Amino acid sequence: MRILPLYILMALLAGTSCVTQRKFDDLKKDYDDLHKQNTNCNKRSGQLQDSLDEAHRLMRIQNANISELNQDTAMMGTGGRKLNSLYKQVNDAYEKLLGKVKELESQNNLRSQELSSELLDAQKQLKEREADLEQRTKNLRQKDADLQDLTIKLNQMNADLLARQKRVQELESVLNQKDSVVKALKATISDALISFKDQGLSVNIKNGKVYVSMEDKLLFQSGKYTINANGKDALLKLAQVLNQKGDINIMVEGHTDNVPYKSNGSVIKDNLDLSVLRATEVSRILSTDGKIEARRIIAAGRGDTQPLEDNSTSEGRAKNRRTEIILTPKLSELFKMLGD
Repeated sequence: MRILPLYILMALLAGTSCVTQRKFDDLKKDYDDLHKQNTNCNKRSGQLQDSLDEAHRLMRIQNANISELNQDTAMMGTGGRKLNSLYKQVNDAYEKLLGKVKELESQNNLRSQELSSELLDAQKQLKEREADLEQRTKNLRQKDADLQDLTIKLNQMNADLLARQKRVQELESVLNQKDSVVKALKATISDALISFKDQGLSVNIKNGKVYVSMEDKLLFQSGKYTINANGKDALLKLAQVLNQKGDINIMVEGHTDNVPYKSNGSVIKDNLDLSVLRATEVSRILSTDGKIEARRIIAAGRGDTQPLEDNSTSEGRAKNRRTEIILTPKLSELFKMLGD
């Protein structure tokens, strides 16, 4: 009967708590062993009780016999001593039985206390593990939420990256197209002006632009800004090409060496004036005689600020005295993409 509440407690713990299976099995086995021992003890105690009852019965019989024997002590002295000895034996056996019953009860109580303590420890550990599991679950949920946020951000970054890659590819396509136009333009102009190659005319690509450079000896007399016939012929051939290329912007730049200009009362004050007038005159020939739209042409004078060669030699100064016609493909499509 003392074990029954512990069995009910174990059943409740097994149904409501998440004690590890191995621990629960060990506790149940111990309980079953103890329950078996308790059953044996109860059975043995019943047997002993029967023996004790029998002993009491015998004692009553013997006491009756003793009472009868006391009436004839002399005759029954020997029998009385035997009965006393038997009584003592029975009484000793009875005391031993009582001691054994008490010992078994003490052992049962001690084992029950041990089982109760183990169950309480297991329940405490279970609660601690449940709290730890709850905290870990909470942490995992938070990490899962963070991971989802990170995934969303990464997906957005990938989408942005793909969009940028697409835009870069579009820009590269436009730039490649522009480079192709520039190369084709250079080849066309070089072919058109090939007869002037040995007369101080060159065609080059620099910074994505086509530079048609004409030395003074091809266009002007020394210190003058009126274009000679040979130079005009070259400009008109160039104009024929540019009229077929309406998407080309034209910049005309005049350049001089660093030798100071002697005005001698002329309207030209210095090298800068001379470079501006020469650029203006070239622009006029291209627009009037060459029929190029004037709005496509810009004239500028650089004077001696951008020399190609060292002005300390006559060859270098001759290279520096030049007119450059800079041709640039219109980049409206590229600028629009960059603006977007």
